[in-house]
Amino acid sequence: MNTTTSLHETEFHLKSTFWLSVTAGTLVFPFAFYHLIYQHRGIGIGAVITSVSLYLVAWLCYRKTYKTIYTFVWLTPFTTFFVAYLMNKIGISGTYWCYCTVLLYYFMMSERQAWMSNILFILVNLPIVWQLLETTEAVRFTVTFLLVCAYSAIFLHVISRQYSELTHQAITDKLTGLHNRMLLQDSLTQAIHQTNRTDTSFTLIIMDIDHFKTINDELGHDTGDQVLMQLCTFLKSFFRESDKVFRIGGEEFLILAYNTDEADCVNMAETLRAKIENLSLIPDRKVTVSIGVAGLGSAKDWKQWMKACDQNLYEAKNNGRNRVVADSGTRFAQNDFVPSRR
Repeated sequence: MNTTTSLHETEFHLKSTFWLSVTAGTLVFPFAFYHLIYQHRGIGIGAVITSVSLYLVAWLCYRKTYKTIYTFVWLTPFTTFFVAYLMNKIGISGTYWCYCTVLLYYFMMSERQAWMSNILFILVNLPIVWQLLETTEAVRFTVTFLLVCAYSAIFLHVISRQYSELTHQAITDKLTGLHNRMLLQDSLTQAIHQTNRTDTSFTLIIMDIDHFKTINDELGHDTGDQVLMQLCTFLKSFFRESDKVFRIGGEEFLILAYNTDEADCVNMAETLRAKIENLSLIPDRKVTVSIGVAGLGSAKDWKQWMKACDQNLYEAKNNGRNRVVADSGTRFAQNDFVPSRR
């Protein structure tokens, strides 16, 4: 879960950094042009470098290759000392750039990197401010500047936590805590790409609880929910952290098995079926599952892959339930035994 949520947070950070960099780079460029042509050439060159650096960050974000360390290692020290140079050249009006610079730090880097960058910025630039301003004005600037730093840090921390929580809620099934369908397409597509790049094996398992409607009708929906939650707990313990487990319907689950070929996955699915049959999910009543297994094979997209696995699941259900059916034509009924890798 944490890995998936982190991926969404990364996507959010890339988008926000992209637009922030484009906006900041565009606003700095006229300032750079003006000073380069009419005023201080040194300021103009520094502003051009800043603008180009921001556009480079935007380009990296667009390519999804941006790392916050780029800003931390290059843009932080450069802008810190450029603002110091700016204040020494143009005086009090240079202090205005302090506020927007620290805001850039917080929104373009991790919290820890932003704090370190701001400490460097404060140590370098606040002494210059105190040299330029009268004591009372320097005190006012220091207070307001530190408040901007603190508000930015608090705001970014709150926003990041809220986004993380909302993302987790959006991709998680509320009852079972498993992944829901929202992540399914991206996960399967990513698995196909990884297979094409690195020849890593991925296999799908689609599992359906047999006669689940009867359980709800005869014993009530509360009992049905308890069965789902207990089964979910078992699935989390049965599969590895590298595998992804989804609840894709009322009583239907999908597992994306990482680095597992179809033959191994069939054995694993049969072990899974047998163990679920022996679980005491409902007193004095067996709960069984039907399972379809499908390797990637010739499927070119996630829909074809899921369709192949669904067809195997339907065949398992049509042939009497409580069995495993795979692409290769392998059939395992409830009394068959298949050795497991586990």
